[in-house]
Amino acid sequence: MTLPSMSWNELPKVTAAQMQQLMMLATGKYALDERVLIEHTGRNLCRLVEEVGPDGPVLVVAGRGNNGSGGLAAARMLAARGRRVWVVPTHEVGNYSGTPREQLDLLEAYSNVRVRTSLPKMKFACVVDAAIGTHLEGPPRGRTLDVITVINNLSGSCVISLDVPTGMYVDDGSTPGAVVQATHTMAVALPKRGVEPGGVVGELHVGDIGLPPTLYDDLGLNTVSFADWVTRVTTE
Repeated sequence: MTLPSMSWNELPKVTAAQMQQLMMLATGKYALDERVLIEHTGRNLCRLVEEVGPDGPVLVVAGRGNNGSGGLAAARMLAARGRRVWVVPTHEVGNYSGTPREQLDLLEAYSNVRVRTSLPKMKFACVVDAAIGTHLEGPPRGRTLDVITVINNLSGSCVISLDVPTGMYVDDGSTPGAVVQATHTMAVALPKRGVEPGGVVGELHVGDIGLPPTLYDDLGLNTVSFADWVTRVTTE
């Protein structure tokens, strides 16, 4: 199935601060359950993996925030559809709490999911980068830096970053240190201002999480309607 497309110029973009406000409005004023929004993100990532990634095992690198939750939800859904999935948390599992920990625990029911403390030395058809997202604070370091280095050295793998390639600031697209070289990036809800198609972002897509039209008005943004759950963003 071919994904619908929209032009970068016709889409509203948000900063990291606006994205935080958007989520606060979605879960507060509009009473949307955060867990449901995470499920939407996981479904969209699963859809994109199946659309652009070849058959074969999938690696999901997941942080301990909402970005990681989306990646972990996608890991579960891919496993439910028969994929072999390896999950590597960017921190010790004991340091995960809230929704990310819930998503990790849900993986225990799937025999075709392996949770590992380090990146397996094998070839993956697709890699999902869900390490940091919009909350980058300075150059990546420690285990996250190690993960970026290994991902960038995986030859032949389709790399999909969630919201933004790990290591990039979403407001201006700058990279203070190492950054994931993605072949595809899927923005959550709306594109981020500095995450334009091309370069380390690769092909850009938007994953619709079902926001009410009036929420765009609350943020002073043009209302946008997507034709499908995942939309490709073009530069035309």
